[in-house]
Amino acid sequence: MATTDSDSATASQRLDKDTRETIVTVVRHTILLTWSFIVLFPLYWLASMSLKPPGTANSLPPDWIFLPTVYNYIQLIQDSGFVAAFANSLVMVSASVVLVLLIGVPAAYVLSRYDIPMERDVLVWILSSRMLPPIAVVLPFFIIFRELNLFDTRIGMVLMYVSINLSLVVWVMKAFFDGIPETLEEAARVDGATQFQGFRKVVLPAAKPGIFSVAIISFIFAWIELLFGLVLTSFEAVPVTLFVYSFIGSRSIEWGMLAAASTAMIVPVVIFLIAVNKYLAAGLSFGVVIKE
Repeated sequence: MATTDSDSATASQRLDKDTRETIVTVVRHTILLTWSFIVLFPLYWLASMSLKPPGTANSLPPDWIFLPTVYNYIQLIQDSGFVAAFANSLVMVSASVVLVLLIGVPAAYVLSRYDIPMERDVLVWILSSRMLPPIAVVLPFFIIFRELNLFDTRIGMVLMYVSINLSLVVWVMKAFFDGIPETLEEAARVDGATQFQGFRKVVLPAAKPGIFSVAIISFIFAWIELLFGLVLTSFEAVPVTLFVYSFIGSRSIEWGMLAAASTAMIVPVVIFLIAVNKYLAAGLSFGVVIKE
């Protein structure tokens, strides 16, 4: 009888434990689904506004059921100004990401591996470039760009985007390089590799997750930048953010076109994230050995 009671108690405890785990799992998934809905709903709202017929994009109460139309997107494609601005942003932002990685990654490696005089001061100075609000530096940049004939040029905007993201790349990549043991490079040099070969064949593959992470962030920061484009461009190098901003008039807002242009702006970011995520996952699968 005692054995039966003990088995019943064990079974009851096991059942209670399974019940608690089930409840915890259900609550966790409910929270995640709710949060996902909260995060994704603005994107759904934006996309639905872009597909509504003209004049009904901001109707109240909103039309939850409607016949989708691509009228707004056709208008965008037929607008040569939007196409030119979109192409400008693609070229300038992509070039800035490549350039900022070419400058920032080696700089971070040097700061991580070599004894630099006043290294902490150098790092603080690099970080200070991101501390000032953009509105405080846009006027000096305007004067400098005008004197150097960089105003309203794609090269000027590429340099501006690089200056915006360089400190981020240096700081993040230095942390990644600090986490990679120097013994890996020493082993490569023992096998006959030069310092540069060790950096290229050993350190860079291990730091691949960091490189693609800063590439994503740099692309997004440059892609959504508006203030510098507003002040430093006028016609030739206008970014797509400035063109989207033009749909907000002093007396009215073209909600349908604004939603369509904003949705179109999201597409390159999503494509870039999907493309880079594949390589990012591959880099993470190798793992990074952390210093002890």
